[in-house]
Amino acid sequence: MASAPEKNTRSTQRRRRKRRRRRMAVGVLLLAAVVLVIVLLVRLLGKVSVSSGDIPSPTGPAGTTTTSSPTSVTATQPSDTADTTRTTATTTKPTTSNGIGAGNSYVQPEGADWNLVLVNDWNEVPASYETETEMFTINNQQLDKRIEEAVRQLLDAGSAYNIYVVSGYRPRSTQERLYNNEVQKWRNTGLSEEEARIKAATVVKQPGHSEHNLGLAMDLGGSGNGNLNVDFEETPAFRWLIENCADYGFILRFPKDGEDQTGVTYEPWHYRYVGVEAAQEIMSRGITLEEYLAEKGL
Repeated sequence: MASAPEKNTRSTQRRRRKRRRRRMAVGVLLLAAVVLVIVLLVRLLGKVSVSSGDIPSPTGPAGTTTTSSPTSVTATQPSDTADTTRTTATTTKPTTSNGIGAGNSYVQPEGADWNLVLVNDWNEVPASYETETEMFTINNQQLDKRIEEAVRQLLDAGSAYNIYVVSGYRPRSTQERLYNNEVQKWRNTGLSEEEARIKAATVVKQPGHSEHNLGLAMDLGGSGNGNLNVDFEETPAFRWLIENCADYGFILRFPKDGEDQTGVTYEPWHYRYVGVEAAQEIMSRGITLEEYLAEKGL
């Protein structure tokens, strides 16, 4: 039987072992906590690194990529200057323009051959052109005397389709009246003055910006249709004209799907004299007069 001092000694030793085990357990827990904190920090630092430089750059035009560096951002972001340049290219008018600016913005150099004079929103009829031009009359319509032979040959060749001239040369005063009437029609639909002017110009050009002011353009009817509407394309007369007009120096001036170049909606009845060589190339290639002249710098 153990004495009292021995019992006290053993009791003291048990308490000491328990305290050591508790301290060890606490130490293990603290160590685990430290390891966990370290792991979390490592992961967090890894995410920060990825977000600051390892994310793939956004895809730019034509499959190229742009980086996140300041230089690349500057190169891919449109600047105020670039925006101004684009606006100028599409809305700023040369001195000869009418303020509308539809279609190809090619401005024809001075000195063009008389048969290739370009008239549209960007190019005005030369000031002296009308007073210097001699006219001839056909079906009560006037046209430039220099194209009389071509006109008569065209109409004779297409006589089986009863092709005739509906409209020819117009003085500026007549063109102004027609344009103002068209503007008022669009104003009556609720458009503003500016909106109505722009809309009207796709149908009737302002004075000085219509080919009818040249005397080289004519509106044609045939096969019983002289109403100057898109239904004319369904007639035998139209089909004959499309196939043969170039042989006499004429082109379909405002073709279908050509408005982005001409600034004028499709007019299957409107034909312009440009000369046989130019007409055959324009019609065979299916391009507009604007494209032809711009390509050749004429």
